[in-house]
Amino acid sequence: MRAGFRLLPLLAACGLAACAAGSDTSYVGSLSAPTDATVIAAGVGAFMRTQLPAASSTIVLDPTPSDQAGNALTPVLANSLRRQGFAVAQDTAPAGAHTLRYWVTPLDASGELVRLMIDGRKEASQFFVRSTAGTLQSGGPFTVGQMEASR
Repeated sequence: MRAGFRLLPLLAACGLAACAAGSDTSYVGSLSAPTDATVIAAGVGAFMRTQLPAASSTIVLDPTPSDQAGNALTPVLANSLRRQGFAVAQDTAPAGAHTLRYWVTPLDASGELVRLMIDGRKEASQFFVRSTAGTLQSGGPFTVGQMEASR
């Protein structure tokens, strides 16, 4: 029973982040430390390599809202994907490109929740926890789920 109460704040934060961001845009909340973007981008890049063939895939990052255009994560994420071997399209999506929507939400001072949607069909999430030294690190693997087709 106690474990259920511990999950309640996490589930509430996920729901609030989804409401704030909307379903048709990426979202990046304020990151606590300058190195957070690098840690998150490396984790997302490594995960994407397990989902798509890097050498033959182009990824289009869904844009964040205009008030987040200068967020710290997006350019670092694009560079991380390129280092993993992906082509990253700017502005227009070439035929056959994969879309990546991402939501990054801080959870108190404990870390960052990262949620991804690939091609509007596959969802993944990972919690990046803040260590006692204040650095961000993986809190476990990405969990993956498929979206059900609309009826």
